[in-house]
Amino acid sequence: MKTTSLSTTKISTLLLLASPFHANVSFAQFVTPPQAKQRVEQVVVTATRSSLAVDDVLAQVTLISREDIDAAGTASLIDLLQRKVGVDIRATGGPGQPSSVFIRGTNATHTLVLIDGVRVGSSTSGSTALENLPLAMIERIEVVKGPLSGQYGSDAIGGVIQIFTRNADKDRKDHFGAEIFAGSFSERGATADGAVMMDQTRFVFQASTRRIDAPSATNPLAGSFTYNPDRDPYRNTNGKIGVRHQISAQTSASLDAWQSRGVTNYDSGAGTITTANTQTLSGTIAKLDHRFGASWRSQFTHAQTIDDIVSESSFPSKFKTAQTQSAWQNDVTLANGIAIIGIERHEEEVTSTTRFDRATRTTDAVFASTQQSVGTHRLSANVRGDRETQFGNRTTGGASWGVQIAPGQLVYASVGRAFRAPSFNDLYFPGFSNPALRPERSQSRELAWRVSEGAIGPVRANVAWFDNRIDDLIAFDFVTSKPQNVRRARIRGVEASVDTQWAGVDLGARLTSQSPEDADTGKQLRSRAKLNGGVSLAKRWDAWSVNSDVVGVGRRYDSANESPTSVMPGYALINATVRYQLNKQVSVELVGQNLGDTDTTLARGYNQLGRSVVARVRVVGF
Repeated sequence: MKTTSLSTTKISTLLLLASPFHANVSFAQFVTPPQAKQRVEQVVVTATRSSLAVDDVLAQVTLISREDIDAAGTASLIDLLQRKVGVDIRATGGPGQPSSVFIRGTNATHTLVLIDGVRVGSSTSGSTALENLPLAMIERIEVVKGPLSGQYGSDAIGGVIQIFTRNADKDRKDHFGAEIFAGSFSERGATADGAVMMDQTRFVFQASTRRIDAPSATNPLAGSFTYNPDRDPYRNTNGKIGVRHQISAQTSASLDAWQSRGVTNYDSGAGTITTANTQTLSGTIAKLDHRFGASWRSQFTHAQTIDDIVSESSFPSKFKTAQTQSAWQNDVTLANGIAIIGIERHEEEVTSTTRFDRATRTTDAVFASTQQSVGTHRLSANVRGDRETQFGNRTTGGASWGVQIAPGQLVYASVGRAFRAPSFNDLYFPGFSNPALRPERSQSRELAWRVSEGAIGPVRANVAWFDNRIDDLIAFDFVTSKPQNVRRARIRGVEASVDTQWAGVDLGARLTSQSPEDADTGKQLRSRAKLNGGVSLAKRWDAWSVNSDVVGVGRRYDSANESPTSVMPGYALINATVRYQLNKQVSVELVGQNLGDTDTTLARGYNQLGRSVVARVRVVGF
């Protein structure tokens, strides 16, 4: 494979030159395809914990629909987030290997991941295994950038990623779908999904499997204790079942259960012993929704998610996190908006072959927020109090004020405070932990200008400036051999995106310029680029459709001190999907990823897949 190294200037030039031919991959959310009769207004839930038109949200939001997911082919969730949201990513190998997402330059543990409104992840590592959440079971994704601890509590410093699984609540006719695919690296798989309505009850199901014989996850730069030239295959099976029953005109109840199981071979030095991680992520969610008249909606949720990872090696291990979450939320419609108030309990329990000094903790919280619209003014405010059995009380919140300066044009300013509670590894790992750690905390500011579609023709645009200061960052102290609250970070930047339509082609571009710095040393934060962006194109004609995109990322360092030996060069990736609709029910497509065969480095010593092409056949019935 050929190595591509791009400077910041070269990436900027590439994106500028490509922009007439490519569009922001999230463009389909905002611009109506030529075949559509009318534009469907986009609604976001994550930003306010209640449905709100995306043009009224005083935050930077990216919506990824099921149609966007289908157009991305067999990309991973990590790849899709990079292409659509503009996040930095890190991955220690190819499919199924541990991966991280950095929103607005914050740490990977500063992003809260929700599935159907419920936390999922490991309480020991403090992260979520996004690499084992397959796109096949996802209906849509909402990504909100900025601090949201005032809504959700711990972890929401850089933003929130909320994943909605295949949905029994969705208002559509009965259907059945299936697909099979095969391609490079012996990749193959199949998916089936469907929904059936029976009187006042709707059932939904989904199941899929994927296998890929990936090459070695490592190269000699990983060191002799890690590098192994053998292949590192990955396989995943996942499924979802759900039921929703309309008890009365005012009351409904739902129950959903999902599971994803990934088996990943990994490298741990040369040898004949099999080294593999088997990770099972699962969730069960029950909801009861009732309306007390036209202005008061009350919803009760009780759920449990599990992250269970078993490592097979010379030193086998098991780490299991069970998170139980109960919440009661009330939405009250007011004359000029809405008010939300609720309570929540979050219980964590760890089971492991490692004996932690403590295996459980509980967080109780109360939260309140409001969204108001008076004339040309918009106001959003939230506050939350968390009481945790380890660190005590923590109050966070935020406020945003926006003004419609012209029809379809909104400017807003926001401020917010957020925090992240230390993980079980930080607090209780035997011999290398510190139970006196304080939560990491942040203060952020944002200014933005938004142009809604129709204000200036078929154009949608966003520009946002952000400034985030993070204190009490946790780092391992080699003097005490324990983690300490010793670091600070400051991250400033500008994000811009534009989406439009020209000659029946959906076009757009996005660009992020940021300074992710250690506040004490001024050094660039590990694995985070100062510049990233993307351009893409979507075109439909007759039975054909084409979606393509280019992603560019600047230089990064795989160290905290900008060591010259840790430089990871910038790169550009080209992806494309071509689909042909044989008839109303059957379509065939070719999905190409990394078509330039760029040798990308997302972590020193670890390999990523080169060029891949996958053929897929999809059947839709009912």
